[in-house]
Amino acid sequence: MDNSQTSDFEAIEKMMVSSLQPVNPRPEFVEGLHRRLTDPMSPTVRFTRRFSSQFLLLVLATLLSGVIFFLTASRVIISLVREFKLVNPR
Repeated sequence: MDNSQTSDFEAIEKMMVSSLQPVNPRPEFVEGLHRRLTDPMSPTVRFTRRFSSQFLLLVLATLLSGVIFFLTASRVIISLVREFKLVNPR
């Protein structure tokens, strides 16, 4: 890096040191975090609900769009087959 970028970074660092003060965490938080990190039987992910409403909405939207895609694709194929007279229309 050139000298101007280094001096800019130093100025920003000095400004941050003067304006940001460290915060001491609560002892309960540190104790609970230590327990979760050192306990091998502690689960890393906890699910609050089995299925959320957003997940169900996503599944329904996916199914609906799949059905619409299938119907549209089948109608296009049928129209193309009839256009090229590969099948006699009824």
